[in-house]
Amino acid sequence: MRPPLPSFGVTKTLFGMDSAPFLFMVYIPDIRQIKVFLALEETRSFTASAEKLNITQSAVSHSLKSLETSFSCQLIERHGKKCMLSPHGEVFFHHAKQALEQLEIASKKIQTLNKWGYSSIKVGASNTLCQYIIPEALANFYKKQKRAEVFITPGDTASLVKQLDKGKLDIAIGIRKKSLENDHIFVPVIEDKLCFVTSPDHTWCKKAPESCEDFEQERFILYDKESITSQIINSHLPGIGIRQRATLEIGNMESIKKMAALNVGVGIISEWIASEELKNGSLVKHEINPAPSREWGIYMSKSKSLSLSEEEFTKCIKAQLFECIN
Repeated sequence: MRPPLPSFGVTKTLFGMDSAPFLFMVYIPDIRQIKVFLALEETRSFTASAEKLNITQSAVSHSLKSLETSFSCQLIERHGKKCMLSPHGEVFFHHAKQALEQLEIASKKIQTLNKWGYSSIKVGASNTLCQYIIPEALANFYKKQKRAEVFITPGDTASLVKQLDKGKLDIAIGIRKKSLENDHIFVPVIEDKLCFVTSPDHTWCKKAPESCEDFEQERFILYDKESITSQIINSHLPGIGIRQRATLEIGNMESIKKMAALNVGVGIISEWIASEELKNGSLVKHEINPAPSREWGIYMSKSKSLSLSEEEFTKCIKAQLFECIN
């Protein structure tokens, strides 16, 4: 039997030495070593890690020792029966976790291709997009991509971005928020502005509000308070002198439009979402001056590179957003 080849990893040349160049090897750990290390980080225990991986405790110790010897540093610090990451371990953990997640994603996609002969895309989209953008975009995508399947996960933007970190989604489509961009790429697509909408029987249709008191007398109907849209509204309105006496918050745009049309209160939504109701006269638009704005776009992990089908799907999403908002 042929002996196994040594796993030296990637060979690089250190330039600057004209005569005999100096070669050094970049060590790439075995996947089993990475799994042991990640189990130790998660459980903080050699015994619990062995149970989790269904191996012996000595195998856990041996794997860690081999890993630390290869890196010439300590990755795990022992404190009695417990253990914790060293500074070197913290650095390795961040990259090893991402690498393993990407390998697992690749493995699942290859299994899908082997089984069904098509590629799959896991997409997270805000509830608003699932109502107004995804159906048409998906129909257009399937006309072009016959051997691809898209799996949609609805939710608010912040929760969808968290699922990106866990490898449960390939891309997430939602509203820009600076704090979500620290560990992700955000590709902006288009901006929309929010406005008031009321029933045609509302008092504002007879006389426009002129003072802060006029606004304070109204009940505002907003999207779910945990959403980025509500955060934008609640941050913007006080800055232009509008204080909210009472708010009704609900996580469904259709319900906001319906309640505004029934004169339950004043809805705050984007004009494109109520385009049909504004055309047929069941709702009336009132400007917010200046208007709060949202930036729609696509989130992905920094290590992400889009496949051909993912690129095609994002093109369909962008086209539909432009068609609806412009």
